[in-house]
Amino acid sequence: MNEWISTPESSNVVGFSYDETNQALTVEFNSGSRYNYFDVHQSIYAGMKNTSSKGKYLNVEIKGHYRYARQ
Repeated sequence: MNEWISTPESSNVVGFSYDETNQALTVEFNSGSRYNYFDVHQSIYAGMKNTSSKGKYLNVEIKGHYRYARQ
């Protein structure tokens, strides 16, 4: 099972996890929606873990750059 990282400090993102084998990032938003982003490099996941603003990082580095699907 992939580590789920809760982000209570974020106003937009509840939490996220990363599947290294499939390079898939799963993000859950405050609305309750969950999205999978595909072909995400491990370095992008590491950046998401380390950034102070998860929502801003997601908007700048992930959205519009990777294929995605709503769960």
